[in-house]
Amino acid sequence: MTTPATVNLDKLRNAVQQFGAMSFTTSQVAMDYHQGESGVNDSDIQHFDGLLHRHAALLGIAPQPSSAGGDTVWQAL
Repeated sequence: MTTPATVNLDKLRNAVQQFGAMSFTTSQVAMDYHQGESGVNDSDIQHFDGLLHRHAALLGIAPQPSSAGGDTVWQAL
């Protein structure tokens, strides 16, 4: 799946808010945003990681330290 250049921030916010106080990964947000489509690829996940970092304050989230590597782990503030 190719991520559109313009992402609906309301839809992104809804995807993030569904996790509530639980931690979540960038991949989980991308899958939820695309409503579980199996075609979410690495470039989509990188795109969403950039969006989450860019809009973290607006979305009320912060990246969490992780020694596992891979996806960024996020937590609601």
